[in-house]
Amino acid sequence: GMGLALARGLVASGRVRAASASADQKAIGGPVACLAGSCSQATLAQIAHAEKSMPVLRLDPEKIVAGSSEVQRALDWSREHIGKGPVLIASSSTPDQVSALQARHGRAAAGHAIEQAMAAISEGLVAAGVRRLVIAGGETSGAVVDRLGIPAFLVGPEIAAGVPVLRCVGWSKGDAVAALKSGNFGGPDFFSDAIRLMP
Repeated sequence: GMGLALARGLVASGRVRAASASADQKAIGGPVACLAGSCSQATLAQIAHAEKSMPVLRLDPEKIVAGSSEVQRALDWSREHIGKGPVLIASSSTPDQVSALQARHGRAAAGHAIEQAMAAISEGLVAAGVRRLVIAGGETSGAVVDRLGIPAFLVGPEIAAGVPVLRCVGWSKGDAVAALKSGNFGGPDFFSDAIRLMP
């Protein structure tokens, strides 16, 4: 709601120009990958639901924080599956597992390591040709957008309340779409719903 009001206000003030509606029509196609870093109950349920319809790789957060090769394992795994349909890579853990991890490594250090690992995975996926990304987790989404250097988005159709399909604007890699959500947004079918709405 705030984003929509800001956009309308900027256009009305003449400080920005409204994008052409036709820019939203071009199909992206190609591989689609989902990344889940959120540990919310909603995201955990969405990951479990996604396992019924796509390959899911669950990363080991302890190994990520320890600096092991979980990023490379995820990219190697994705190369085996990405040509056959959507994939989901998740670092999400239960609340008890998260608490134990934070107790061992510190809250900030554990969170930062996992966010950066997911961002590195997104970078590898884009290098492999992925231009449709679904990201679950607020901090994960921020880390991915920062790592990929996406300067702006054009807001598209709503997947769930507060979660639209976003078309990348002015990105050096060219045309792409993404869905970025905070943990508790969306229903059980969120990943499938997002993929279905991505051109």
